[in-house]
Amino acid sequence: MKLHHVLFALAALASSLAVSRADEPMLLDVAEIKRDAPVEFERDVLPILKKNCIACHNATKAENKLNVESPADILRGGDTGPAIVAGRGLESLLLLRARGGGDGPMPPADNKVGAAALTAHDLGLIKLWIDQGAKGSVASATKIDWRPLPASVNPIFAVALTGDGQFAACNRANQAFVYQVPTGRHVCQLVDPAIQAAGLDPHGSVADLDLIQSLAFSPDGQLLASGGYRAIKLWQRPAPRRERSIKLADVPRAMAVSADEKRLAVVTGERRAQLFELPAMKAGALLTGHEQPIVAIKFSSDGALVYAVDADGLIRAWQAADGQSAWQLATGVSTTALAAIGSGQQLAT
Repeated sequence: MKLHHVLFALAALASSLAVSRADEPMLLDVAEIKRDAPVEFERDVLPILKKNCIACHNATKAENKLNVESPADILRGGDTGPAIVAGRGLESLLLLRARGGGDGPMPPADNKVGAAALTAHDLGLIKLWIDQGAKGSVASATKIDWRPLPASVNPIFAVALTGDGQFAACNRANQAFVYQVPTGRHVCQLVDPAIQAAGLDPHGSVADLDLIQSLAFSPDGQLLASGGYRAIKLWQRPAPRRERSIKLADVPRAMAVSADEKRLAVVTGERRAQLFELPAMKAGALLTGHEQPIVAIKFSSDGALVYAVDADGLIRAWQAADGQSAWQLATGVSTTALAAIGSGQQLAT
């Protein structure tokens, strides 16, 4: 074979290898963790999985039949077999998928719960736990012992006003009241019959077990949403009747109802919000992007956009239909409130 033929063949081989390497996924780095104490599943590993994996891989919603809530569940694995091989961290499917191998990184970038890719330290800790034998257990959850709030704890954290200005709602601790604005007359008090039936409210006076932190009227004033301990409750006028409630993973800190009453926007964490379809309370798009705690959320007058502002004064807007980011504006001013003016073409902070 002539020299130029050999050189051509080597160049072709090098090009082929380069393309092959380019097609391979770039795996996330795994930190080398050095520690004297053994890694404990419940203390060290479970918090990482709760933050990034358990929303889609739990006993209720086990995607690909994989549940990662306990070492036994992980060892059992899912559709593709055991998720870990005790003593061999880097060879375990759980670590490989978390690093970005296989069909792509887990959690996926477009997930709806705001889960982020695992850090090198997280991956290193999981690897070390597997290398040490993937042992451990999870203590059974203890029943929450709810006690009445002290009489001295009576803060008002939330106030809402109907669009026509006729009625106002406010909380006092875990109680909620509605007033007629022109006369100041007390109209009604919201009471959750489920709490009363459970024997936790013998006097029939509370709307939630914990402090109510957000309230929002629908534009016609017929529906009132309240946010308390990891739950949203919908109340129907004219009678203060609780229509339905939905459980959340965090305290709903602020809420807004669209003008067509088809959507409810809820700040479900410090830096994200969730859309729900009304009246079924079906979870919709997740609104993300803020790096500081969100302090207020509003809909545009036509319900097409959702606005949120954080403590640093950054306003973000999303499409209400699909949660896609529309625009953002940095005011540069520390902010605590947000209002849409008139048709919603102007915002006040």
